[in-house]
Amino acid sequence: MTRHRSGTVSLSTIVLLVVAFACAALVGGRVYARSAPDRLATALVRDLGGQRVALVPKGQPTVVMVSSRTCPWCKKALADFGRMANGRPIPGLTLFTLEGAADGVPMLEREKLHGARFVGPAGTREEAERLFTYPGTPTFIAFDRNGRVVHTIPGYPVQPELARLFAVMVREADVP
Repeated sequence: MTRHRSGTVSLSTIVLLVVAFACAALVGGRVYARSAPDRLATALVRDLGGQRVALVPKGQPTVVMVSSRTCPWCKKALADFGRMANGRPIPGLTLFTLEGAADGVPMLEREKLHGARFVGPAGTREEAERLFTYPGTPTFIAFDRNGRVVHTIPGYPVQPELARLFAVMVREADVP
């Protein structure tokens, strides 16, 4: 071990400090990203009755599907879920429709889906789009029972992903 005079710092100590700060910054970013979804789960949206409610019901694993009534990929995903449900209710789905909660109702009725929760923006569509990390529809966000994001899929999911999301929607799984 080399001794240095008081008041001087070795190059290896400086490098070690730089690496430590860089790691702390990376970990800090991840912690922030993990804490941000909790705010997303409690973000206020409007339900069918016009009441302001949390995006995700407390204590329930939930898949939020961000959709638009004009989105062809949203319609395709809902048609796939309709075939998978085969008449079963899907209480684990919260359909967030950018145009408003009421615009989601015919989308699910068309596919004979029932039991889902309908919500829409509490403010403008632009404000609603800023809530979510990924722009565009569809976007699927799976929350665990503690309101933490456990899985996010921007765009139309591949078949195995659809099946995992569906398992949460019908309460057969807690996470996809």
